[in-house]
Amino acid sequence: MNNFKYNLINGPKKTVNDYLQTLNTDDLQTMYSSSFFYDLKMPDLVKKMQRELQKRKMTAQPLLF
Repeated sequence: MNNFKYNLINGPKKTVNDYLQTLNTDDLQTMYSSSFFYDLKMPDLVKKMQRELQKRKMTAQPLLF
């Protein structure tokens, strides 16, 4: 069995935080609100979206439909 060193593995260069920063505010708020509507079970992603909204001085409250 061959052992590979981790530094030889090429991975993606763009992170989730980078992607969230490229979204405009309306898209980010829509995605954040729809995560509650569809009961998304990814708490880390929801927290990252919430932090990004707070950085933009937006309220991180889910919209009620």
